[in-house]
Order: sequence, then structure tokens, then C-alpha cells
Amino acid sequence: MSLLAAICLAACAENKTEIKVVGDLGDPKPTFLHNMFGRESIAEGQVSDGVVTFTVDKIEPTVAVIGRSDDRRQPVCTVILDGKPIEVTIKDGEASITKGSESNMALTDAMERVKMASSPMEQLMKEYSEAHEKYNGAIPKDIMDGFDKRYEEISEEIIATQKQIIMENKDNLAPLYLLRTGSDSYGVEFVESFLKDYKYKDCKALEPVVASIGGEKNKQPGAAVVDFVGKDLDDKECHLTDYVGKGKYVLVDFWASWCGPCRAEMPNVKANYEKYKDKGFEVVGISFDNSKEAWAKGVKDLGITWPQISDLKGWECAASDLYNIKGIPATIFYGPDGKVIKANLRGEELGKTLAEYLDK
Repeated sequence: MSLLAAICLAACAENKTEIKVVGDLGDPKPTFLHNMFGRESIAEGQVSDGVVTFTVDKIEPTVAVIGRSDDRRQPVCTVILDGKPIEVTIKDGEASITKGSESNMALTDAMERVKMASSPMEQLMKEYSEAHEKYNGAIPKDIMDGFDKRYEEISEEIIATQKQIIMENKDNLAPLYLLRTGSDSYGVEFVESFLKDYKYKDCKALEPVVASIGGEKNKQPGAAVVDFVGKDLDDKECHLTDYVGKGKYVLVDFWASWCGPCRAEMPNVKANYEKYKDKGFEVVGISFDNSKEAWAKGVKDLGITWPQISDLKGWECAASDLYNIKGIPATIFYGPDGKVIKANLRGEELGKTLAEYLDK
């Protein structure tokens, strides 16, 4: 029995991973370990002799955050859970992985490189804040144009750095973090090409990235409409294909009653709808609301008269994944044949595009 117990204990130990946090732990202690990509808590750390120890059951590889609170508001360090022990050291208020697998050491290097590439952005934001105060919010156009140009240049450099890091780490899990937090910035072609030969392409944590590629493809010019099923405000089941691909130009407008920018854009959508509705133009709203009452009130208050569809699941709605909608307002403009013409039309660009196709 003693031998059997020892074998069982050894087998159990193989299915668990230890993460230790050492150094200046501070207060409150970093005793919370959360899945970065989910809502669940993975483990609670135990404090002994100035060391926090997390014991993690064997799980699918993922990215986790060590923090000081169960509400995730005080993160300390990001780690990759890959079944290998990890040691995190806190010094002078900064935490870093000092011992760990190839994936974790690559993640540490990656985050440092991204931090360096991002440092000019901090200076730019400081200068912008100073200019905003100096000119009482009315920053001269030439200065603002300079800020915009520098912002674009720095953003491009950050993205280039991230893509280079991803390509350098095809044989470890470090790309998980970058792909999950920034894949939309890298472009469909880059992400799809990388995943094709990536050692961990079948990792469960990458499933949303694969889904986002499909969603982005569904918005590309020439893509055929992908159906979305929901209900209208009369609780009648309806399909996006009830409207798209039926011989009209259709603007699919992703919005929500609680979304300030959506409400601000609605007068523009209304003006264009009134101008072109008798020329073969239709608008279909897909609401990201959770509450039917709020949705109905928003439609009434904003004077919306075009068809509406929702599954009342907020950001969890099927449309979010089908079309990779990460922010609203968002739009997809379809031709009479049900194929995408353009995506993300709003403001002046919406009117210009409609004029191009409907002022004939």
C-alpha cells in the first residue's frame, strides 16, 4: 500500500505545476492567478516565508495573469502556463519572469521589446496633453497633423516589432499572448500564414484568433453575405439574408442603445437613409443590446425606421464572431448581389460611397 501511495503521489505531482513569486511581494500580496482569456480564476497562491506559491493542475496551455486582487485590477505579471515551473521576481515594484520554460523566457523578452517600441508613444501622449492644455483644447491643425503623423509612425513600429517577435518564436508558446491581444492589427494574411506552420496552431487558446480570421474574411470586398439569425422587436425570427442579396444596396449597421458613438453617428445614417431609400438602398440594424426594453427605447428615441435584428446577447452575440466586430459602431455595405463592397463606412465616407453607387 505504501508503494502504491507513493506511485499515486508521484503521478499527481506530474499533473501539477508550481509557480513561485519571490522578492518584494508588497501588500496586498499577489495571490491571485487568472486566465487572461477567460473569466475564471485558476488558482489561489499560498504565502509562506515570504514566497507566494501557486499549484496549478494540468490544463491546456494558456496565458495567465498573477495579480493582487480577485477583480483583476492589480495585475503583477503575465505568464504562460505550459506545465513547466515558473519563478517570478518582484524588484523595485517591477515583476519579471526569472526562471521558466523557453516559452516564458521568450515572453519576457517579447514584452520588454514591445515596451521599448512603445516608449515613444508615452512621450507623444505627454506632448499632446501639454498642447491640449496650452491651446485650451483647440490645438492648431498643423500641430495636430504632426501628432497624428507621429502616432501612425509609432503604431506601425510597434506592430512591426510584434510581428517580428511572432515570427522569431514559431517553436514556443510566446506568440499566444501577442496573437490573442493584437491579431486584428497584424492583418489576416500575416496571421493566417503564420498559423499554417505554427507548432501550436491547434492550441485551444488560439481558437478565437482562427475565428477572427474567418470574421475578417467575411467583411472583405467580394465576400458573400454570411447569415445572421435573430429576432426583431416583435419577437419574430428573421435573417440577415431576408434583406441582403435581394437586389438592393444594404448597409448593415452594428450598434447598441448604450453605445454613445453609435448614437452620435445615427443622424448621419438617418440622413443617408432618407436620401437614398427610394433609390434601392436599405439599412439593417444589428443590435448588441442585452435588454429588449433598452433596444426598443433606443430605436424610438433615435427615430430609427429601418429593420432591426438582435439575439440580445450583447458582446456575446453571434454577429460579433461572424463578422469579427470588436468595436461599434461598425458597418458592412453590401451590393445587390449580396457581396461586400466596403466595411466600416461612417461619417462623410458613408455619404460619398452611397453617392458613388446610387447617384446614377
